[in-house]
Amino acid sequence: MKKTNVYELPLAANVCEQLLREIDRTPLWSMAHVLMNPRAWSLLHEHHLMDEIYLITRGTGHLIRGEEILIVQPGDAVHIRPYERHKLVNTSLTRLEHLVLAAPPFDPNDVHLDLAWKDPIVTPVPFVQPPVTDCFDGARIVAYEFPGIASVAFGSVLSDPERRKLPHYHKAATEWIFVIEGEGTLEVDGVPHLIGGGDWIRVDPGEAHAFRNEHAEHLVVTCICTPCFSMADVYYR
Repeated sequence: MKKTNVYELPLAANVCEQLLREIDRTPLWSMAHVLMNPRAWSLLHEHHLMDEIYLITRGTGHLIRGEEILIVQPGDAVHIRPYERHKLVNTSLTRLEHLVLAAPPFDPNDVHLDLAWKDPIVTPVPFVQPPVTDCFDGARIVAYEFPGIASVAFGSVLSDPERRKLPHYHKAATEWIFVIEGEGTLEVDGVPHLIGGGDWIRVDPGEAHAFRNEHAEHLVVTCICTPCFSMADVYYR
């Protein structure tokens, strides 16, 4: 297990002048954390080689994708494909935070923009999330799968002893966890580790892990698995 807190990482320069921090990079994808101030927006741009997945973790906004405008909120995972022009606007008076997964890993030379491009003139529509389901580990989740890239689940861990499950591990998948809000522990190979908002955690194959929450406030996390999560890759000691 490896843990860091994204808010302690240095800010990285970017053409959209957002509060961006690069937090991880694998051979398949890279991950960045972006904080947008109230009423901030990014530039309308596109990529020709990279797919991107926007994982909204805090706040609300409008995400332009091609010729549509999506109303986005926490728990949304929006896939942006090559040549789809996109732009995120914070429509609220609080901060908007999101993770950006780029596959293949982010390349600044694959950012294409033209100040002559215009936003589409259409009515914004809500992004439709998958339904909330009960996960095998006791959490309540909203799950997504992006074949060939990763699977993503937004999870809410309750302080409910009856929902607690035995630690499990994976043989194939590496799991990355981002703590959106709340506090709790992540038990890894029998050792409890305190976790809280902004923590970014890597759990390697073979490491038995389980979330524990002792607080009235839910522990809310995003879990990313590569390769994509499969129940056939869940094992118990």
